[in-house]
Amino acid sequence: MIRKLFDSQQARQGVGIASRTHVRRWFSTLHRWLGFACGAILVVAGLTGALLAFYMELDGSLNPSLRTLLKGARPSSYEAVYKVLTRLPVTSSGYWKMEIPPAGGPITTRYYAESAGSDMRRTRMVSVDPVSLRVLRDAYWRETFFTWLYDLHMNLLLGPSGKIAMGIVSLLVVAMLIAGMMTWVVPGGTLRSKLLVKRNAALPRRLYDLHKISGLITLPVLLLSMLTAAIICLPNQSRPLLAMLGPLTPTPDVASRPVPGGKRISTDQALLIGMRRFPGAAVVWIRIPRLPTDAYDLQMRRAGAPMTRFPRTHVWLDQYSGAVLAIHDPHTDGAGDTVLNWVQPLHDGKAFGIVGRIVVMLVGFAPALLFVTGIMRWSGKRAARRTALVHRARRRGSDAR
Repeated sequence: MIRKLFDSQQARQGVGIASRTHVRRWFSTLHRWLGFACGAILVVAGLTGALLAFYMELDGSLNPSLRTLLKGARPSSYEAVYKVLTRLPVTSSGYWKMEIPPAGGPITTRYYAESAGSDMRRTRMVSVDPVSLRVLRDAYWRETFFTWLYDLHMNLLLGPSGKIAMGIVSLLVVAMLIAGMMTWVVPGGTLRSKLLVKRNAALPRRLYDLHKISGLITLPVLLLSMLTAAIICLPNQSRPLLAMLGPLTPTPDVASRPVPGGKRISTDQALLIGMRRFPGAAVVWIRIPRLPTDAYDLQMRRAGAPMTRFPRTHVWLDQYSGAVLAIHDPHTDGAGDTVLNWVQPLHDGKAFGIVGRIVVMLVGFAPALLFVTGIMRWSGKRAARRTALVHRARRRGSDAR
């Protein structure tokens, strides 16, 4: 009786091991082929993302022309800066957005041509010295290294279709990462044995340990980066899903009321009104009206907001009276909008300050390491199988003789 129970227990264990082996093989195959399909794109996204984590600092360091004589200087009037912009020749109708740097220094502005639609290559970027009001740089999007790098990271230089492709690749990479994790989780054994790194091991084992440990360490950040990338790159698909958590706030339809003989309030006045609406906040971007019915749009950074350079607090002002036409206050957002507030800063690490950006930069190099070690492991296994087949064929030939 005891013998039968022992034999049945061994049989169940054998079935369990065989089942785990089958499941692991399935996940390993999925992980491998998704790696072949998406690995190179992930490497490009990782390396470009590592550089973009410190885009503003690197851009300023690599371009001496953007340095000002007085570090941290601010203009005496932002309206004077705007007048410099209006004197620049433009080839199509559009509007200017001015960035207000929190630490002072060169003022970056963008001219969005209305006929360009979503084509960022038509976006003109002009940097102005805050003291002399001299134009330091005048270039179109993708004419500078870091805007070219941004498009490579965002859409592989393929425009809107490339952005959709990157969103799909992000989801496939999530599946690849989960499959890779499952090949490590499914087999039996203790956690200690799974984390063991063998010393003085042969090259195949060293490659496996390097691939395994680097993958485990970077897995949480890579998963978060890929999920947020999918939301960013696939807005038409992700926003309806987020709306299920709570209604998303639409951009308000606002317009200024022209008055006979009325004049636009200055940019400086608009900035003061916005800061009075949210005391303690700082205006980061201001869209300046072009048409008589356009309104000022102020983007403001508030304490505790996850997004710093492109915050989601908005104040829209009538360009004549300065009256507040509408606001978007993230503090009153529902669950869906709250997720949107966190997507970008989680993706680029800015939600966690300088530490988060450093982590994103370091993890950006991980896909290259994982891709190379993965290819080397696959190549080594393939060569070993080929050698084994040759030996087996020779053995069969010698047995036949």
